[in-house]
Amino acid sequence: MDGLYAEARAKKKVTMKDNLIKVLLIGGMIACFALGFLTFKMMFIIFGLILLGLGYYFLPKLATEYEYVFCDGQLDFDKISGGAKRKTMLRVDFEKLVVIAPKNSHALDGYRHNGVAVKDFSSLDENAKVYGMVVTGGEQNTMIYFEPSEKMLAAMKQKAPRKIMEY
Repeated sequence: MDGLYAEARAKKKVTMKDNLIKVLLIGGMIACFALGFLTFKMMFIIFGLILLGLGYYFLPKLATEYEYVFCDGQLDFDKISGGAKRKTMLRVDFEKLVVIAPKNSHALDGYRHNGVAVKDFSSLDENAKVYGMVVTGGEQNTMIYFEPSEKMLAAMKQKAPRKIMEY
């Protein structure tokens, strides 16, 4: 195989918002079913069933993982929800790439302003090596945060050596 290929994954950190949603959904279900069975009111049981359906739909989406696949000058960002459902969130061609650098690098300073759209595909972990990627897209640039592996960085550097900055 002549082409460059690398992949990496980043599991999203569970945030306080995610925990709050879990507690509210599960606590609401338990409270509604308990009130429904104690007071013999069907309204509470129906509301509990609605919360059960919402929990079935939303709780797996809280366990998110991002996968990055680099193949011959194209980088795909996939979102994996609940360990089962995969969705391609973004596909970047290296022809539209401006720069890839560490998140806090001065190479990205010129692109940190209000006119740049930001997409975060990182794990939200403070200790992770997060990189920023600036991509041109018509009138507006896009800043993408992600966590590439060393193999992926080497493959990207081989494809576009002047556009990749490292730590």
